[in-house]
This record gives sequence, structure tokens and C-alpha cells, in this order.
Amino acid sequence: MSTDSVRQRVLDAALDLFSSKGYTAASMDEIAAAAGMKGPNLYKYFKGKDAIFRELHSRLDSKYDEGMFSHNEDASGISTGEELKAYSFNQVSFTLKNENVKKLRKMCTIEQYRNEYLSMQISKHQFDNIEKQYSAIFADLIRKGIVKEADPDLLSLQYFAPISMLIQLCDREPNREEEIMIRIEKMIDFFIEQYFI
Repeated sequence: MSTDSVRQRVLDAALDLFSSKGYTAASMDEIAAAAGMKGPNLYKYFKGKDAIFRELHSRLDSKYDEGMFSHNEDASGISTGEELKAYSFNQVSFTLKNENVKKLRKMCTIEQYRNEYLSMQISKHQFDNIEKQYSAIFADLIRKGIVKEADPDLLSLQYFAPISMLIQLCDREPNREEEIMIRIEKMIDFFIEQYFI
């Protein structure tokens, strides 16, 4: 088995453990066992748990950004409520359907009060980046006369915060995904009715 495939097996095992137990609670021996090896062998591939996490996060962070923001060029072309809804649903679908992203989000949720780095990452992904993205979208729609005059930052917050909250609810209660998707759609439709001219 190649070094790359063993490293990937370790990363997959670590992500499973981190998302169920948290980063802090998972041990190197548990990661090794979940990857099908003895603890000391793990150090041939990674210097320690932090090295595993850093590589895992680096790989998933770029895939997350690619999935969430790959349609950014489409954002500047949004000119109707239906286009905004379709754009938003692409993001919601990605974040709810991608198993690795869900596991990373769960791990960050578990660790956000124990680990300053993970706390910053969860703020970046669940607030800062999305707020900036939708603020820019709403500023453009206001400039085009498509959305009522308002503070684009406040519109962004009003738009994405309920969606983010519902995604977190889905993480806790995955059996409610269908209901949550219906609620997200209703929330988006209500927002469009209120603010699109």
C-alpha cells in the first residue's frame, strides 16, 4: 500500500474520530486503531495529532472553499430572486451533502470553546466569509435597483443567519433534513418577497 493511501486512511479515520469525540478527546492510539495499524506505526506518517489535524484541515478547507465559493462568478450575475435562491441552494446542498464538510463542522462545533484556532475557523466559515459574500451580492442588487435600499451588511445577516442556524439544527438532527430544506426555502421566499422590488 502506498504512503499516500495510508496517509489518506489515517486522515479519514482521524476525521471520523474528531467529528464524533472532538479533537481533544481523540488519541493517537485510537486514530491508529481506526486506521488499522498500531500506534507507533502512525508516527511514520505523521509527527503527531496536530500534524494530522493540520493536514486534514488544509485539505478540507480548500475543498470547502471550492464547493462554497466556486460559483462566485455567478454571484455578480444575480439579478432576480430566483437566481439568488438557486445560488444559495447550491451552497446549502454542498454543505449538507458533503460528508467531510459535515464532519469538519461537527468537530469545530465540539472544539470551538477549547481550541482558539478552531474557534477562529468556525467563525470564518460560518460567519465572516458568508457575511462578506452576501453583503457584496446585496450591495450589487441594491445598486442595480433590484433590491430595496438598505444596509447590505444587515441584509446579509438577516438572510444567511437563519439558514446557518437551520444547517446547525440539521447537523444535530439529520433525520429532519427534508423539513429543514423546506423551511430554508420558505425563509428565502419570504426574504425575496420583502426586499426584492
